[in-house]
Amino acid sequence: MPSPRLPNTSPKLVCLPLLLAFAVAATLWYSAELHAILARVTDLRPAPHPGPGPAMVAAIRDGQPSFALRLAKHLAPAGGNATKGNVNVAFSPVSIHAALALLAAGARGATLNQLIAFLGAPSAAGLADCGRLIVHRVLGDRAASGGPRVLFSGGIWIDASRGGLKTAFRDVAVQSYKSEARTVSFASEPEEVAEAINSWVKKATNNLIDSIISADDFAAGTDLVLANAVYFKAKWDVPFEPRRTRPSTFHRLDGSRVDVQFMSQTMYRAQYASCVDGFKVLKLPYEHGRDDVHKHGRGGAAGVASPDADDTQYSMYLFLPHERHGIAKMVDAITAKPDYLYNVLTKAAATTVRVRLPKFEISFERDLVSDLRQLGLSLPFSSESADLRGIFEKESRTFLSKLLHKAVVKVDEDGTEAAAVTIGLFDTTARQREPPVQFVADHPFSFFIVEERSGVIVFAGHVLDPTN
Repeated sequence: MPSPRLPNTSPKLVCLPLLLAFAVAATLWYSAELHAILARVTDLRPAPHPGPGPAMVAAIRDGQPSFALRLAKHLAPAGGNATKGNVNVAFSPVSIHAALALLAAGARGATLNQLIAFLGAPSAAGLADCGRLIVHRVLGDRAASGGPRVLFSGGIWIDASRGGLKTAFRDVAVQSYKSEARTVSFASEPEEVAEAINSWVKKATNNLIDSIISADDFAAGTDLVLANAVYFKAKWDVPFEPRRTRPSTFHRLDGSRVDVQFMSQTMYRAQYASCVDGFKVLKLPYEHGRDDVHKHGRGGAAGVASPDADDTQYSMYLFLPHERHGIAKMVDAITAKPDYLYNVLTKAAATTVRVRLPKFEISFERDLVSDLRQLGLSLPFSSESADLRGIFEKESRTFLSKLLHKAVVKVDEDGTEAAAVTIGLFDTTARQREPPVQFVADHPFSFFIVEERSGVIVFAGHVLDPTN
């Protein structure tokens, strides 16, 4: 969509959050797209960085998840001026957080202070350190050992008139966020620049997104586009069998009903918690890779180990309200305190659960500037007050004009290779004494894809209509 025309004296910094997935996520400043597909899995091999100290571990656990939960609440059906009706929501907190954290590396004065406070970090340097740890360790790749494939890429397109990036900002972009900088001319070669960005997007997302930006998106004064992309591909540790998938009824918030395909599975010793606040929680782990089983086993809850581990453990957590119209109240409860989510997850116990989960594919697109303003971040978006003097070599009055975010999340039965792993933990006697718990997601629910050893929330969303 074309941006408003601005005078040449007010350069624009544009940020485009892209979240894709087979699981993919990306963030550009100006136009964005997220495409998360939860299906098959590959591996994650961490980069050789020194182990984090307690302060950094705390910063990751407190800052990034807190940001993710605030945004999840705001985008919930009753959150702010967010979604209406039966509109599904999907977004990548880690991608959006990375975009704002990189912005902080170029911010000064009150703008920097506001970004630091908003992201829950001790300092700009602390943000950069946390970003490096998340990008290189938490979002590392373990496909070679049979674990999830998680890839992170960064891109920078700077107008030649700006004279290049400051060394300190470039160092953070390269070292913490794997970014590569290119010099372009937005004014004289808009078509070529748009094509170059789209080519980068296509490659970074394994061809899941062909195009994300057009020449019409470049307005007078556009001087920078920043982008990051996260690609995630994983298969269930205990797959759903396609032959068990059947049509059934899903109840939408407006009282209407729709027929959707429900996957079914009886999961033995699944991680499950029934909470007193009116909702159920079910953990659906992704296959971790050959080494993880021996090191960490199959259980555990999110956020219980430091992110200096040599591997990762990804799971999807499904939050299902007892009442058909209870999603807003449920989201209020799980986002009330930063550590409430993890306190709930630690209460999950291994039991037998009979799961019925709809197949769904969510496509969600949004300019997040207004949302972030309502959540308390305003200075980076102000043409008069933004102080981003740490980005360019030449002095300029730059501000962040757009933060567009698009997400696609697809959930299906994929991942049948791992069928025997958890099934081998059957406890026949216990199953005869205790009837299986019923987890039937036939009404709106929420999901969080969490890297458990660090507590980082990589994707999140609200499913209000699996057919939409």
